[in-house]
Amino acid sequence: MTCLSDLLALPLPSEAVAAQQKCYVTYHLSKLDAQAQPSDDAHISLLESRALIAASGTTGLRTWEAALHLGQYLCANPHLVRDMNVLELGAGTGYLGILCAKYLGAGTVVVSDGSDDVINNLPDSFFLNGLQGSPNIWPMELKWGHALVGTEEQAWNGGRKVDVVIGADITYDASVIPWLVATLEELVELFPRVMILIAATERNEETFRSFLDVCGQRGFAINNEVFPVPLRSVQTGPFYNDQSPIHICKLVHTARSNG
Repeated sequence: MTCLSDLLALPLPSEAVAAQQKCYVTYHLSKLDAQAQPSDDAHISLLESRALIAASGTTGLRTWEAALHLGQYLCANPHLVRDMNVLELGAGTGYLGILCAKYLGAGTVVVSDGSDDVINNLPDSFFLNGLQGSPNIWPMELKWGHALVGTEEQAWNGGRKVDVVIGADITYDASVIPWLVATLEELVELFPRVMILIAATERNEETFRSFLDVCGQRGFAINNEVFPVPLRSVQTGPFYNDQSPIHICKLVHTARSNG
């Protein structure tokens, strides 16, 4: 804990130094390749921070296990996002948004995060995957708990609708869960038919329980999708930890579903 505290207390490096401390990571999409031609090689390449947590305290500069697992789920169920307008919350490196835009046929993809550092890095991620200048994917700053409407824009997101909301590893901090759920509530108010998929790694049972409790208090029912983490010995890409359970939760607001 002392070592971790020391690392978190380090000042932010300059932009030039920070760039040199990142490395390229390529994720092989085996579930897509299983359906593709033998010559195809579906993959996503990203420039990620080597540290688990950056000096600024953000966890958004690397791709976490829940994002990889939710990505596999979407690869197995591409109809969920095909031709849909997708909003990714807490996007981090943009892995899921890029997957939806490049391989799964999403109509539009908004890749959102509340960290300036993350937002500034997303164009690099788009460039690495041939999505620079694409009119179908763009970054957006979105801070949970802040009103989506009533700001400088007359209509949120330029009036474009959202069909699917996705998020991965965004429930790890119990203190921000109420703000996350408040944002989900507002999205349901704006888009009553929206589908919400959240992938949560259960590192701490109490924190995950807090997420379930807050959702229940705010009128969300949670359906756990059956999609277990494959054993590491049988994974063929992307590769990720199989020791912690990862829940893929479909959230349905009971008031909206009954209305």
